[in-house]
Amino acid sequence: MTPFILRPAIIDDASGINAIYNPFIRESAATFETVEYTEAERRCWLDDRPGDPRYPVIIGADADSRILGFASASAFDPRAAYETSVKVSVFVALEGQGEGLGKTLYKALFEGLAGADIHRAYALIVAPNPASVALHEGFGFAHVATLNEVGRKFGRFHDVMWFEKRL
Repeated sequence: MTPFILRPAIIDDASGINAIYNPFIRESAATFETVEYTEAERRCWLDDRPGDPRYPVIIGADADSRILGFASASAFDPRAAYETSVKVSVFVALEGQGEGLGKTLYKALFEGLAGADIHRAYALIVAPNPASVALHEGFGFAHVATLNEVGRKFGRFHDVMWFEKRL
């Protein structure tokens, strides 16, 4: 396994995170977003997080400090009663896949969430995605539901599998 540099994201990582995430918006159904993030929007996304241990963003970089992936936890729902639940995700650039970076990022993310007031973590996986299912099951997530044809992207409907983990 390649050694990676892991660290909390900073505002100046906005373009590096977009370089990972925006291709997923343009080219895949792995995210249901359809409009790419601008650097200003990503900076706002990052700026909303400091100081709250429930919503970390962890960067995975190579030895040259090039961002290859990130993992994050976000609010499950903005309503107050959901404050102890988070949605988690991990995205790895094509050139960083298959090296264990996704697993390494998730391990760091969950270690950080262990001290936060979080009761449940949820992951939404567009089907089919056996690699993501295996990653989440490896971290103790259980498949709790599938929403059939809940999203439309690239002219076709997609199912979303919901996975849950008790923290």
